[in-house]
Amino acid sequence: MRFALFPAIPLQHNLNYLKMTYALSLIQQNDLKQADAIVLRKKFLGMVDHFAIFLGYDNSNYPYFVANYKDGVQHVSEKELDSFMQKLEPTRIERFVGTEVERQNAVKRALNRIDEKAYDYFANNCESFKNYVQKGINYSKQAENFNEIAGAVGIGTAVVGVAALASKSPKVAAWALGLTALATIAWAISRSDD
Repeated sequence: MRFALFPAIPLQHNLNYLKMTYALSLIQQNDLKQADAIVLRKKFLGMVDHFAIFLGYDNSNYPYFVANYKDGVQHVSEKELDSFMQKLEPTRIERFVGTEVERQNAVKRALNRIDEKAYDYFANNCESFKNYVQKGINYSKQAENFNEIAGAVGIGTAVVGVAALASKSPKVAAWALGLTALATIAWAISRSDD
């Protein structure tokens, strides 16, 4: 299903809807514009950022967000966004930088990928989608950093494995070789676009 571009400024909300939801509060307090991204992090021990992109308001005047989940690029309902706030907290806003024409093109890029089922942590994650929408480039710094760390862990594990082989401990050697293989695969995937 394809959507028309949404109005950038909400029309007057009906009186039943005037209760301030978290999503509306977030939009108003941060003066969100179309194609701006909310960066979310788990409240406890959050190490990975999640991204939700504000596209404006739908035909019923409700805020319209999209994100790339494990199930693909999807509309994030206001109710879902409010629910996410139980587990995630906004850490910052990544503003769209460009002209109004470029902003509308960014919104079109996001809408064209709705229902796409191609989520991949290393090659097409929520940050990749955010960068594709805002900049036209499918890229994730988080995935790159993870792959570099995995490569370093792999090298360290290989050293441990060699030491384990030297000490004749087959269990330690097997674990070390398995972890080395996983780290090598992650590193190779991160380099496949270079």
